[in-house]
Formats: sequence, C-alpha cells, structure tokens
Amino acid sequence: MNDLKKEEGYILVAIIGILTILSLMTITFATLSRIETRATRNYADSVKCEMVAKAGLEYAIYIIRHDKFGTDTLAYNDPNYDENYDEEGDASWPGFGIFNGTDYDNSGNGSNDSAWQYFPTDTATTSATRLPGNLLARYAVLITDDGEARVNVNVTGNEANGGTHTSNEGWSTFENDLSLTIEQAAGISSGVADNIASDIIDSRLGNDDAPGTSGTNDDSGIVPNPLTDGIDNDGDSVLEEADEVTDEPNEFNSIFPYDDDVPFGLLSEAEIMGTSSYESRLEYIFGTNTVSLDDQNTLKGWLTTYSADTILCPPYTLDGGTSTTMLNINALVNNEGAYTGAYYTTNKKIQMIAEALAAGGVPDVERQQMAVNIWDFMDTNGTVTNYLTYYGVERTPYINEVEVNISGSNSKFIELFNPYDSAINIAGWKITWDNGATEIILDGPQIPAAPGYYFIDNDGGAGADQTDPLINNLNEDGQEITLEDDSGNIVQVTTYGDANNPQSSQLNDPRPPWIWANSSDTPGVVNNNFDPTVNGQWTLATWTSSFYIANKNRFPNKGYLCYIHTGNPWTNFTVDNTEVFEYFTITDPSMDNIDNDGDGSTDSPDTGSQSGDFDGQEHRIPGLINVNTASTQVLQSLPNIDSTIGDAIDTPGNKPYTSIGDLVARVSEITGAIGTKWDEEEALRSISNLITTRSNVFTVYVTAQITDEGETSVYAEKRILAIVDRSVDPIRVRYFRWIVE
Repeated sequence: MNDLKKEEGYILVAIIGILTILSLMTITFATLSRIETRATRNYADSVKCEMVAKAGLEYAIYIIRHDKFGTDTLAYNDPNYDENYDEEGDASWPGFGIFNGTDYDNSGNGSNDSAWQYFPTDTATTSATRLPGNLLARYAVLITDDGEARVNVNVTGNEANGGTHTSNEGWSTFENDLSLTIEQAAGISSGVADNIASDIIDSRLGNDDAPGTSGTNDDSGIVPNPLTDGIDNDGDSVLEEADEVTDEPNEFNSIFPYDDDVPFGLLSEAEIMGTSSYESRLEYIFGTNTVSLDDQNTLKGWLTTYSADTILCPPYTLDGGTSTTMLNINALVNNEGAYTGAYYTTNKKIQMIAEALAAGGVPDVERQQMAVNIWDFMDTNGTVTNYLTYYGVERTPYINEVEVNISGSNSKFIELFNPYDSAINIAGWKITWDNGATEIILDGPQIPAAPGYYFIDNDGGAGADQTDPLINNLNEDGQEITLEDDSGNIVQVTTYGDANNPQSSQLNDPRPPWIWANSSDTPGVVNNNFDPTVNGQWTLATWTSSFYIANKNRFPNKGYLCYIHTGNPWTNFTVDNTEVFEYFTITDPSMDNIDNDGDGSTDSPDTGSQSGDFDGQEHRIPGLINVNTASTQVLQSLPNIDSTIGDAIDTPGNKPYTSIGDLVARVSEITGAIGTKWDEEEALRSISNLITTRSNVFTVYVTAQITDEGETSVYAEKRILAIVDRSVDPIRVRYFRWIVE
C-alpha cells in the first residue's frame, strides 16, 4: 500500500510538472504571440506612418505647385489667381492657412509652427476617419524658403583665390558679395570674411581655381561680353582687361559642372554643420578660419547651396504669338536669330521691345518712342533710327528754334542745339524743307559741347554762324523741316509750328517728339521756354546728365531702362508702379553659351524633354534674392545696399512687394541718394538683375504620427526633410531624407 501511495505521489508530481511545463509553454507562447503581435503592429504602424508622411509631402508639393500655376498651366499669372510673389506669413505663402499652426514644432527651434492634419479626413476639422484598431493618423507640415531668402554659396563672389569681392552694376548673381554676408551675419571681421569667401570660391572651382573649361566656354561672343560690358567681372578692380573673358564666374555651372568644378551639395545644413563622423567642406573652411560653432550655426540661417528663379513671366503678346518668357533685350539687339532662327529687321525688333513695354503697362505712343530710344541707346552706329513715325535719340544736335517773322531789326534764322557733353561735327549736314526741294548745307565744322548753339540766318545778322538767303523761303505759318547728317541719314523731321508774330517757335526739351511753343526769339542762347525742372527729374544744374546714350550694345542690367527718354518733356523712364521689369531680362540661360540643362547641347532649341536633358528647359537663373523673404543681412550682400536700405526693404509694413517696381514705390530709401536721377537710381540699377519677388526653392518638413484615439499615446512617428524646386515643371524633389533622431 505504501508503495502504491509512493507511485501515485510520483505520478502527481509528474502531472504537476507536466502541467507546469505546459503552463510555462503556454505563457511563453502567449508572450511571444503578444510580442509578435506588437512587433507586427509596430511594423504595420510604421509602414502606415511612412505612407502618411509621404502623403503629407505630396500634399505640400501640390500646394507649392498650385501656388505657382493655380488652376491653369501657366506660371505666375496673377490675374488668374496664381501668385507671383512670396512673403512668409502672408496669404501668398504656400500652404498659409492650411499648414501653419501651434500644434507641433517642425523646425526644432522650440516654437510650435505647424498644425496637425488628420488623415484621412472627412471634414475640415480635427474629426477624422479612424484606422483599424481605433487609431488616428496625422501629419504636420512646415514649408520654409530655403533658397531665395539666403545667399547661394555656389553663385556668389566674383574672384577666385584673390581675396577681393567687389560688387558693381553687375548682370549676374556672381556680383553678390559673399564675404559681406559672412561678415554681417556672424559679426566676423572683414579680413577673415574675405578669406572664408575666397576659400569657398576656390573649393567649388576644383584644383585649377578656375570655372568652366578654358577650351570650351571662353567665348568672347557671350552676351553680355565680359570684355566690353563695363563691369569688373573678375573682381580685381580693373575694367575690361584682356583676360577678363577667360574663365569668368558665370561659366561655373552648379547644376551641371564642368571638368573639376565641384559645387557644394544641396543640403546647406549638412554642408555647414557636418556630422560627428563627417566634416563637410564648408565646416572645414569655417574651422580653418577659426569660426566658432555658434557662428557656424548663425551662418546656417543666411547661406544656402541651392536656389533657382526663372525668366518666366505672365503671358503677353510677342511677335503675333503668346510668350511666357521675358524678352532678352541684349540678345534681341545683338543676335539676329535669337528668337526665330532667322534674320529680323530692325523694325521688327523695335516692335517686339514695344510689345514687352506694353505688357509692362507703358501707354501707347510712349512705348513706341521708348522702344526706338532703347534701340539707339544700345547700338553703336551713332545713326538715328526711324521706326514708323518715331525717331530715336542719339548723340546728335537738334533743330531747336525757328524764327521766320522779322520783328524790328531781327533776322530770320534756324538754330541748332547740342545738348551733349562733347562737340559734334556738322560739316556737310543739311536742313531741307518743301519735301527736299529746298536745302541748306551746313558749313560747321562743329557745334560746341553743351550748351552749344549754331544758327543760320538770312542776312548776316550779329553772331550768326552761317548765313543763307534760303532762310527767307520758310513759311510764316509753319512747315515740316528735316535735319540730315553728312551721310544722308535723317536725324530730325518736325513741323516747327506757327512762327507768325514777333515770336519764334522754340523747343523746351530738344528731344523727340519735338513739342513747339512760341516765345520771344533767342538766337544762339538758351530758349525762353527751356525748363528742365518741368517734371521734377532734373534741375538747371543737372539737366545735361539726362542726355546720356550708352552706345555699348548691351545693358549691364535691366535697370539701364531708367536711362531711356520717354518722349515726354524732360522725363526718363521710372520703374516705380510699373511691371516693365517683369517682362525684360538681360541674362537668358538659353542664350549664354553654357549648357545649363545638361542635355549635351549649348543653347539649342529646347523643349525641356530632350533625351539626356538634365534639368528642364534653360529658363533657370540661380542665386536671385527674394526681397520679400530675405533678411537685412542677406540683402546687404547685394551691390550698393547698406544697412539703411536693407532695413527699409525688410520692413514688414512695406511687404509684400509684387514686383521690382512695387519695391521702388514703397521703399523711398532705395532712391534716396543726393545728386542726379542717375545717382539716385544707382542702388536700383545695381540690384535690378539680382533680385526677385518670388521663391522657387522650399524646404519642406513633414512629421507624421500614428496615435491612439485619444491622441495620448504615439505608436509610430516618421519625419521627412525635403528640398522642393518648382522652377522646373514638373516640380522636382532635389533632396529627400528620413530624419532619424
């Protein structure tokens, strides 16, 4: 019996042991099952979270594209509800009213900047469709201006390996002063800032310290030509020296670099700060120049390695069709096949200039006069151009006064006036009337520099430079007279008006369209109605500077349009409250002798979709500064912009600027210099080709989360940083990475 009891006890122990093992196995299985379930759920939540984050990025890209194109396919045509300017915090900023809020800190600066968007939503509120398991999916998006609000280290500074970074009235963004930005932003001494800028330029140019390739891109035909553009292109304080055409900064292509050129990478944060295991080139440069980590962090907010604007503009009529690109005024004058591949007559080109002026809001008559004046301002032949019934402005004298009714002992006479700063040879010139039947050949030989007079009378009266009895044949009630140069080119055709009474017919402003008025005669001296103060641009002391003709075949910048006489008395063009600058360019990537889009062909007819096309059509200009988003420190990198002008531009009450003309109208400091109109507009001319009012490159931060229904527990979180470029179509993501904490 005792043995039986022992056996039963053993069996019980065995059973208990087996049950214990089974229980442990069950518990282990259950635990493993729960772990696997949780791991599976975590993986599923992670995958869902990735999809939600990508959905947030896609929505941001949609908003950025819609901000550029609106509901049509045209870029920046504001009347069709597409924006053409960007100001952070303004309704025009991409995603404003959708993404901004105080729910989450996407930028990591300690201040919440984004609102949660619930995915998928069934209303515009925080109400959301629940995911399986009573989970919520949400994302927060922050869009910031990464490029045009900062100085692009790939396209600033204008001399390699020299320590000189001068700024002039430049035509490309290489005129921006990189060293000045480094000095202003981080409080670094000017000498150290110069060294840093030089090191940055040298680093991007590779081993040879030269941009481009000397055998491929050194083309003296580049427009504008560095040899004759009046700009110190290489920053050595010497203009137009023989080697200025060789390896110029604009030959450096940050998108499609040549030979050993090495542009800085897209992500400025990584380039500047590096990581614990990697020292970037910029970090090395700052380190070797003893820039502290705090100053490096400061510079991160002012510098970028990628930015791009375009020469796209609102649609307008050009040459009988619709254009959506700015008119390259330099190429039009200097390149016969710039727009059609075939010869264009002078009249056709002037017509196209007038059409661009019309799109910019210049009224009829004035735009035709300005168009022909632009032509004569740029060409070098010294011959007045006739377009329709309009005559251009050249360095020529003008018939300035006509007296055909003798009063007392006065003579009948015709007076010529030279308003320019040098004497003009008039020997062999002639004045005709009666449809050419009557003519007087001028003896000359010269008319003195301004104010220079030459008058021909009928009877050898006192002081006459020439006497000719044919003057007696002039009609007293006015008639058409013509002035021709010694080659038979017409300089002036005008009807002098009624000179019948003791008064003569006189011009106030001698330039076309020649508006005559009567006053007592003034042979050989200033006219009685001569009044250069009539429109407030000139004084009696400064009027001679209004007679400026470049005769240099190109505009160094589009601000040179302000030198153009409008045809209204004593009035040259002013850009304020006009949109003219939005329709003109003097730098055009499709005509610069550089393969900007990397399709293997230089300046070829371009659709943006050729085989091998690297970067869309050649419409993109890197490095422009958005005056709506740039800080005063960044603005001071621009030529002739000091802290006073920079602060005024950066004043929130002045923004947003919808165009460069709007900027000029709102910021009086930009034209506040003392002196002539040209002195006052120096800052405007200097920056006119270097600024924009819109942004194309944005950094997009996306944070996505999977949470419980009460939003108290976060089961999965994913973060994206992307650089989005809308200067091309379709929009491109230039940089993408998952942010790992």
